[in-house]
Amino acid sequence: MESKKCRFSYNDLDDSLIVSCREQNENIKERFNLGNFIFHLTGRGKIVGVQILNASEVLFDYNLNPNILNELENIQLIIAKKDGLLGVALILTFQNQQGKISIPLMNIDNIQIR
Repeated sequence: MESKKCRFSYNDLDDSLIVSCREQNENIKERFNLGNFIFHLTGRGKIVGVQILNASEVLFDYNLNPNILNELENIQLIIAKKDGLLGVALILTFQNQQGKISIPLMNIDNIQIR
């Protein structure tokens, strides 16, 4: 399981939360969508970022108060691989609470994601 602290920005005009864990020497070469999530990958298939569209709705779906998006203090990206499945989670830290967004497991046998 890999966990990284990330940079992030929330734009309330388009309700989009962008999370970037990209190292300085890494470039985004590919993107793929899964519902409201857009994953950013390097040329080697490493997930280095996630954009959440309709972030308020997504937080509400995960029982988090969407009104506190502007109070976001920290985000961690967790990537876990097991038996050909990939699990991705975001741990969001606000002033008075912490929340977790688990993105459904995906079968990665036919794709190269690290």
